[in-house]
Amino acid sequence: YEEMVEIDSSPTTGSCTRVVRAAEARLRAASFSGTEAQVIVPEGAPEDGNLVARIEGSNRRAGAILLLAHIDVVDARREDWTRDPFTLYEEDGYFYGRGVADDKAMAAIFLDMFIRMRSENYRPRRTLKLALTCGEETSNRVNGVDYLLRNHRGLIEADFALNEGGDGVLSEDGRPLALLIQVGEKIHQVFELEVTNPGGHSSRPVPENAIYRLSMGLARLSQHQFPVQLSETTRRFFERMAGIVGGDAGAAMAQLAADPNAQAAAAYLSRNPNYNAMMRTTCVATQLDAGHAPNALPQRARATLSCRILQSDTAENVQAALERALNDPQITVRIVRRRDPSPPPPLARRILDPAERVAQRFWPGVPLVPYMLPGATDARFLNAAGIHTYGLSGLFSIPGENNAHGLNERLRVASVMTARAYLDALVREYAATP
Repeated sequence: YEEMVEIDSSPTTGSCTRVVRAAEARLRAASFSGTEAQVIVPEGAPEDGNLVARIEGSNRRAGAILLLAHIDVVDARREDWTRDPFTLYEEDGYFYGRGVADDKAMAAIFLDMFIRMRSENYRPRRTLKLALTCGEETSNRVNGVDYLLRNHRGLIEADFALNEGGDGVLSEDGRPLALLIQVGEKIHQVFELEVTNPGGHSSRPVPENAIYRLSMGLARLSQHQFPVQLSETTRRFFERMAGIVGGDAGAAMAQLAADPNAQAAAAYLSRNPNYNAMMRTTCVATQLDAGHAPNALPQRARATLSCRILQSDTAENVQAALERALNDPQITVRIVRRRDPSPPPPLARRILDPAERVAQRFWPGVPLVPYMLPGATDARFLNAAGIHTYGLSGLFSIPGENNAHGLNERLRVASVMTARAYLDALVREYAATP
């Protein structure tokens, strides 16, 4: 864990390849052969390396289990942080450093698990596979999961996979409330709005102005809400969290879970950005670009929209909805970055039951709650390829306290240690099934 955090793997100043080479050395020291553990570096991207490893199962007909974690991190500037972001600090019950929460804790836990299993001469019934990959955080690196699926699929082919995305929720006073398991995630699509006109000299303004027209369209769009669409995962989330949250919010959750058309309950829950994002497709303006000179009327005005689309929706449906909300044929709506659809994995008892059963040994009385992630992970590639992928970490925190991607990223020491034991016990239970 310390070694991973202290190797900078950010896109601007770091290297994923250095991280996976260090992990490979540890596996070699644990007697993993060259065919059991190998580094895969994409051609033309020498710093975007990935590691794949395997522990062969006794039943070759049983589907493998893939353990996935990304080892790239977002940039961190030393002058902005209280501590060096690429030095692991332990202070007041927390680990501090870039990537301690996202996602090097899971990467280190899985790597440590493989090394301990080999030291025990553990032989699972199902083959276990490990993939530590690059390129999850940014689009300017080679995404390791996508690359492996396209070029080395056999190395990560599996019956199902465990990934980041599902954490544990603590109360404000540190009590475990719920263990989330991610079952699906939204798809990120980028749209561009554009208005063009002839422009002219700014000394002779005219009513028709590209900036004004686009601005008025954006004002209308700011008042638009996409319809509520609950998946079975989201319905179960609200159903199970209702009693935990309690109060008016809990009552609204219970009502919406029972009746997805309960408009008052949906309106109440929409005040919470996370709940709102789980219930519907969302689009938000994130960038503006307009005009070509300070003394000229604008010939063009553009806005970028970041849309997080429910897995049951399509980019074309959202495009049509945006056109209706803007209500102006002079505002062109284009899809500028399209991501392939990725269906959610099933709410399968063979996955959920062991996860909840093992969890009761570590957090008695704490429910396992299916969850749809409003953001995105590398699960989108695996689910689209037919490898059902679930987010489950066992890492508990108070919502927002980890500050992943932000300054002074941190994670509770006790959470890491308990998650290490939980995931080890859970993987062994999964691996023992036929």
